[in-house]
Amino acid sequence: MHVLFLTPGFPPFPGGGERYARALALILAQHGHQVTVVTSTATVERDFWRPPAVPAAPAAENDGPLQIVRCPLRGMPGGRPVLLAWRKAMVLLSALPGDQSRLLLRMARRVPPIVGLEEALARLPGEFDLVHAFNVSWEYPMAVAWVFAGRRNLPLVITPFAHLGVTGADRVTRNWTMDHQRRILAGADAVLALTSIEQAGLARLGIPPERLDAPGSGLDPLPATGDPAGALQRYQLEQPLVLFIGRASHDKGAIHAARAIGRLRRQGLATHLALIGQVAPEFHRYYRRLGPADRPYIHPLGLLSDEEKHTLLEAASLLVLPSRTDSFGIVLLEAWAHGKAVVGARAGGIPGVIDEGRNGLLVEFGDVAGLAVAIKQLLTDESRRQTMGQCGREKVLATYTWDQVGERVLASYRRALVNVSSVRYQVSSEADYLTLDTETPGTL
Repeated sequence: MHVLFLTPGFPPFPGGGERYARALALILAQHGHQVTVVTSTATVERDFWRPPAVPAAPAAENDGPLQIVRCPLRGMPGGRPVLLAWRKAMVLLSALPGDQSRLLLRMARRVPPIVGLEEALARLPGEFDLVHAFNVSWEYPMAVAWVFAGRRNLPLVITPFAHLGVTGADRVTRNWTMDHQRRILAGADAVLALTSIEQAGLARLGIPPERLDAPGSGLDPLPATGDPAGALQRYQLEQPLVLFIGRASHDKGAIHAARAIGRLRRQGLATHLALIGQVAPEFHRYYRRLGPADRPYIHPLGLLSDEEKHTLLEAASLLVLPSRTDSFGIVLLEAWAHGKAVVGARAGGIPGVIDEGRNGLLVEFGDVAGLAVAIKQLLTDESRRQTMGQCGREKVLATYTWDQVGERVLASYRRALVNVSSVRYQVSSEADYLTLDTETPGTL
């Protein structure tokens, strides 16, 4: 097959969804399939609203066997605050009576504001057998994939990375269940969840069960690691060390993790927290307000190399991911591969990955006291911590290799190729509302 991937970001962009798309593309290539990836030039999240100077035209490159086309981004006047306001306006519009998809599709052109995406697709050489789109929360590429597949009568497969939130009706959930998002998901020939929990959430949107599957995620081969003791010294860390990997933000639970560590230290349990990943503005503000009693024990390290990240995983006592915006949490697999116990939030897709009490513990999102109790239980019981880590390692080997995930995805592809939807969602009229116009970059 020749498979077309559309995704808002792609490595070196550091997100878990982006890493997922690349790993899946590579495993498909290993099975003999051709994969072309069309994406943006973003290398970090802030590029989605304030990109650096980039070429005015899409640029092609190769990543091993993968053919990649990167389209530039236009700036968002006012930066992140305006983007958040734009998104809030979309959520409020979707809450109005009736189907607001047409206007929402026009507004989705800014989420993220990729320049020349449709034109780049039109110029791609060769024919495609299937279109696979990723990420319902930055949905412009997914919407373009919907139109592209419909016009050519190609099977459309979507991996939405649906963020289920906590209650199923909170702010996080509303960001992926707007009218236009639901319409696109309902029109896909296959929707691939990462966990059974995400699959059930998608079924509640009315997606037919025969179009739903949950192939899961895989773990990349572990890189060679450095000296754990040297890494601790380099970053002025001490054991016991609690590690957080992901965007240091409120919704990911980074602030809750820091508060839990402060709570434990006031109880007399000496421990450090290291945070690896991009740092959100709200965490910057929180960290600046920390007093001298807490700041020396909270370490936002920013983005690190894979080698350095895994070296710190080897040195850490456990991993925490108290997030409500993870549809899976690949970092859980990475921690288990190092034999580490984990603590996650009972939110999003995480409860579908962690077997509570067997390979990790779960707490309610935002429950700082409960998170502190869970961390303390594991830090003070080495035998239990090691047993959980070993159970996690066994689960990775049994379920979460990329070979296994690739086979499950290919099975979904084969079903989609046989059962291409006969309901082709009137793409000609929808395309009129989606197509980029010739507006001046940097304007709304």
